[in-house]
Amino acid sequence: MKKTKTSVKGEKAVRSTKKMNKYALGFGLSLVVTNLFNAVVLVIKEVSAPVMNAMKAALGHHWITHAVLLIFVFIILGVVFSVYEVAAKWDSRKMTYYIIGSVVISVVIITVFFFPYLIA
Repeated sequence: MKKTKTSVKGEKAVRSTKKMNKYALGFGLSLVVTNLFNAVVLVIKEVSAPVMNAMKAALGHHWITHAVLLIFVFIILGVVFSVYEVAAKWDSRKMTYYIIGSVVISVVIITVFFFPYLIA
């Protein structure tokens, strides 16, 4: 465990960060990518009738196809990122920031897309 000392209002505090194991790292990165992919797929299927119709035809309902696609992407990327140990120098704090950032970006994308419908 790596420890760094920081000063908080004159008091010494110890902040620790942990190196991540390869599976936590791989599936954490997969979560970040899948989260952003979710927002993009949502916008594309809402804008494009052919994509929406293809997703409806694939598994009976577009939301089911959407969910299966996201689960598939999450698992495949998680395994790939875990096997190749994409960035072995990452720690849990950095991964947390990336996950929070991807959620914020996804919320902004979806909100901006649906905002005209909310005010209409």
